[in-house]
Amino acid sequence: MRSVWDREVGGSNPLAPTKYLDVVPGHPANTSFKFLRVKFLARGPGQNPDYQGRRLCGIDALRGAAALAVVLYHTVGPKGQSEPLVLQWIAAPFLPVIRLGYVGVLLFFVISGFCIHLARARAQSDGGQPMSFTSFWKRRIRRLYPPYLIALMLFLLIAGFTTNFQATAFYLWDLLLHLLMLHNLDARTVYSVNGVFWTLAIEEQLYVAYFLLLFLRNRWGWGRTLVVCLAARVIWFIVFTALRNHFNINIPISESAASYWFNWALGAMSVEAVYGLVKLPAWSHKMKVAGVAVAGSVGLSYLLPAVQNRSVLYSILWLCVHPLWAVAFFVFLSWFVAAEKTWRINAQTPVLIRYLAVVGVFSYSLYLTHELVALEEYRFAFLNISPLATAFLLTTPVAVAFAWLFFQFAERPYHNTVRIKAQPSRVFPEVPTTIDA
Repeated sequence: MRSVWDREVGGSNPLAPTKYLDVVPGHPANTSFKFLRVKFLARGPGQNPDYQGRRLCGIDALRGAAALAVVLYHTVGPKGQSEPLVLQWIAAPFLPVIRLGYVGVLLFFVISGFCIHLARARAQSDGGQPMSFTSFWKRRIRRLYPPYLIALMLFLLIAGFTTNFQATAFYLWDLLLHLLMLHNLDARTVYSVNGVFWTLAIEEQLYVAYFLLLFLRNRWGWGRTLVVCLAARVIWFIVFTALRNHFNINIPISESAASYWFNWALGAMSVEAVYGLVKLPAWSHKMKVAGVAVAGSVGLSYLLPAVQNRSVLYSILWLCVHPLWAVAFFVFLSWFVAAEKTWRINAQTPVLIRYLAVVGVFSYSLYLTHELVALEEYRFAFLNISPLATAFLLTTPVAVAFAWLFFQFAERPYHNTVRIKAQPSRVFPEVPTTIDA
């Protein structure tokens, strides 16, 4: 079963350094968003009751935005080449932005670091006992593994019924790696079932590295720890590029946990600032800084294709672009968390944030299942409308609706709700809340 990535983009990953290297068969108090001058972003009269006192609406909104960006990248991004001229003119301002939607993955890693480190930062702030290694993994497995296994089996069943299925040795190897979430370590399996599952393997591996991150943070502080996380990205790139070139050992570089450890660590550092365990510099809450970082990241992203592949300059630029995106998203995250304090005090949350937060609640299901809907897009062909309009008006909404149903039946039953109800927790000292992460 070919993934959308394989079918539409030829198996390439825009987060990868090159096809050659990765061959694969404003201030937080300004919460009214006045700097955007868009009425839809104005504050609503009150909070959605689903979030009041229970979740961080801003974090869920970022989750929702990241998930929708990835979905649009896969559904709408590949379209637009052979559309009617009028539709091309209409879509022209939006397609370049949509085709950068893959950076939603980078935002997810920053958010993940924030949410996973939340419980320990809260316990440290309150003088309580942090979650043990065993308890941590029980919670992670219960929360994430069942929906993943259901989605994996769904993809495999559909592939079995729609293709010439053969239980070869490679199929069993592929299945084993996916069950263990190690499929991102083999170039043959990284995109073999679902083109986005490689990021879930990275998440699990970053969870394994979490306690190493804690050790480094406690021993050296965040400054040196972030340097180590960046160094891991560089070392992984150098070592496995050399192994591939000289020994034909093809372990993906861009699809490795080491490449995104820095992103994840920035999110973890951000949550410590919420509890006053660390003090972040003033620039970390300024949207202007995020804007500059985004502009620099976009510039590098468009510059990379113009630089000769395999060159030293290309490698240096690629090594820089993803950490730069991480810095931009770190500032966004810090701003949103600080802004939420004001939203809660005033009992007013921006309307767009509330809508995105609704999507954020089932963003994991949306991420797991949207490619399945994209693969079935051909069923809309009888309508005889353009591929771009089909992707935007039909495939994307259907993907969101299907993900919501999947969330209700395959994800929500496995939320860690028992522990949350038994032990209400808080994010801000003055606001009780929980995050089911």
